[in-house]
Amino acid sequence: MLTFDNNPAILQFNILQRYPEVIDFVTTRQHPDGSGADFNIGYKGGSHDDCVNNRLALCNAVGLGPEWMVFQNQVHGCNVHIVRKGDKAWGFYDKESAVQDNDVLVTNEPNTCLITRSADCIPVLLYSPDTKSCAAVHSGREGTYLGAAVEGAKALKANFGADYAQMIACIGPGICKDCYEVDCNCAAKFMEGNRFPSDTYTVKGDKVYLDLKRMIFYDLLTLGLVATNIEISDICTKCANDKFYSARSGDTQRFCAGICIRDY
Repeated sequence: MLTFDNNPAILQFNILQRYPEVIDFVTTRQHPDGSGADFNIGYKGGSHDDCVNNRLALCNAVGLGPEWMVFQNQVHGCNVHIVRKGDKAWGFYDKESAVQDNDVLVTNEPNTCLITRSADCIPVLLYSPDTKSCAAVHSGREGTYLGAAVEGAKALKANFGADYAQMIACIGPGICKDCYEVDCNCAAKFMEGNRFPSDTYTVKGDKVYLDLKRMIFYDLLTLGLVATNIEISDICTKCANDKFYSARSGDTQRFCAGICIRDY
């Protein structure tokens, strides 16, 4: 991943830099002003005013206004919301105005920034260059099993005519296989059938270690995306807890990933 405008507090996906109309970003726990202050983008784990000020600082760092932003109240599912004209600024100043009970945001509206928040769950950004449409997906354990990223890609095709073979997928920083331990009962459904290859999980006694990023990757390949159009971040949020929030490390704060298509 690259730094955004040489600011180490905000990252970007390499693969999206070939599309000048796209703005993408992944925040860290470091404030972009270099002060060392906390950079929590969620309303948990800090004060309301601090969260709003951090979101305003994010807008300033990436060159977007609050009125461009769309947040969602995530529920570890695969519900899809199509963001239409007039939906912008949802959830920026309070969680009550965010898109409710949702984990997948999609749009073809220009100057509309879709946001997904995370702290170990996997943020996924999708871009369809042929239709200038995009998606932001929150994919935790349940969302990955339910195919949240696949639902985002399907929504881009169904609503805007996106071509899977041209679609770009960015699988962001999140917990790695070595760190994501669950019990056998919890992991059983991931190991049933042939959906997920055996390299996406490791069994050690009564524990299983899941590779959510690779599961998302294989799901998107099965749908029809091309491997060379999928970027997978190698950053583990638990291993890099000094740079990212991690629920498994006890953090209640959230970083975020966002994608926006500019209207030149």
